[in-house]
Amino acid sequence: MEDDSLNFDYAHFLPAIEKCSTIHGHSSRVIVEVEGVKDANGVIVDFGILKKAVREAIAKIDHKLIICRKYVSRLDSEKVVASFTGRGGEYRLEIPASQALITDFESTVENIATLISEYVLDRMPGTVLAVKVSVSEGIGKSAEVVTIRRRNV
Repeated sequence: MEDDSLNFDYAHFLPAIEKCSTIHGHSSRVIVEVEGVKDANGVIVDFGILKKAVREAIAKIDHKLIICRKYVSRLDSEKVVASFTGRGGEYRLEIPASQALITDFESTVENIATLISEYVLDRMPGTVLAVKVSVSEGIGKSAEVVTIRRRNV
């Protein structure tokens, strides 16, 4: 599913990667595919349901500073304080909590694609067995992730 409404912007930093070790942002595009079993009407999932789930996932990221929890020294309902060492030295950020997304992972495009894929699959009917998400953060820079529904054995 390609749709111009499935675009989002975010900022992040990746201290372990020299070029990305300062705060910077991306305008990203999401492409989603599903695999599954057709229902009696020959449909795996209604695209309206799929788009709603993808848009909800994007809304959690759009125009946010994505920060891995390991860099956070203070987090409350009002404020996030984070610090890290990056290109040029030490960084200390103090931002409104409403403008941050705190994650348990580094904010790589691969991990962002995984976040979206897992969120979407959790909201799909049982006919959807896998969700593939591709997130592009620029020309020639994208990641593709497939999340497969786990079945109780």
